[in-house]
Amino acid sequence: MRISFGIIVVDGMPFIEHQLRLIYPHAHQIIICEGGDDTWEGRFGCRHSQDGTVDFVNSFPDPDKKITLLQTAWKDKNHMCHEYSRRVSGEIVWHIDVDEFVDPAHFPYLTSLFEKYDEYDAMAIPQIVFWGDTETIIGAQFGPGPEWSWEWPGVDRIYRTRPGTCIHHIPERGYYDPIQEEVTPVRHFPDELLLEKGIYTYHFSYVLPKSVEAKMKYYDERVQNCIDDDWYRNVFMKFGEKREHWIDSHFDVQPVNRDTKENYPWRIKPLHRPLPGCLKELEEDISRELESWTSTSPNRGRCRAGRSS
Repeated sequence: MRISFGIIVVDGMPFIEHQLRLIYPHAHQIIICEGGDDTWEGRFGCRHSQDGTVDFVNSFPDPDKKITLLQTAWKDKNHMCHEYSRRVSGEIVWHIDVDEFVDPAHFPYLTSLFEKYDEYDAMAIPQIVFWGDTETIIGAQFGPGPEWSWEWPGVDRIYRTRPGTCIHHIPERGYYDPIQEEVTPVRHFPDELLLEKGIYTYHFSYVLPKSVEAKMKYYDERVQNCIDDDWYRNVFMKFGEKREHWIDSHFDVQPVNRDTKENYPWRIKPLHRPLPGCLKELEEDISRELESWTSTSPNRGRCRAGRSS
């Protein structure tokens, strides 16, 4: 089955470099919606990437004409998802964030599940979420009990294409009917089909300082003062000097969310295993970014670049 990848991105370097290199050989289409939405413009005063993302996409080798770049004044993330959905021609549409990586070696198995199980529409791959470097991960208490999970529940990302509908991103994920203006829930593939094969999304959402700072400012703007103003400076930026203490003391590293939509605590611990081989170049690139950032930052203890031997 053919995979049409849909990407929404603004300031996606260096992740988009590695994402395109990994998915291009396996893609039927790659539709990239680039730029910030109304919230992004309200917070940062610009509509498009300032870090070279557009130049990289335009210069990326595309001998098979798989890549389409869309740019406009996006209203919100759903607007972006709806626009790439309208152009999908593959049997599977995969909404892929640039900082989320799945080993392409698993792609044939994932597509085979859509062929085998007609009763399911959407797939959510469990996530391993990184904090501050490529060897520290975040765990959370998602339920009322005392159990800690270091594998996060997946988010709907891979869908069976349904003609006449669009992928809806937030707050409710599913199939959006643009005529009825309604979202239809999806039927999910069981997690066991992925966990038994050791398939995970490696999510580097809280690693690079520039990305984390932008993320916090964006959501603070969108939800109106939902994030504690001091969190980025007093928690994330202290990672380098506090890491071992926080691991030992089970320190809660979660951003303070004033609207209490996410009020479960977070902890960090070492990953204790290597990343998939396909992410080796990404790991090295992240290390260089962190080293470069540390050399120019007054908070020089923050970075832990590279994997421990």
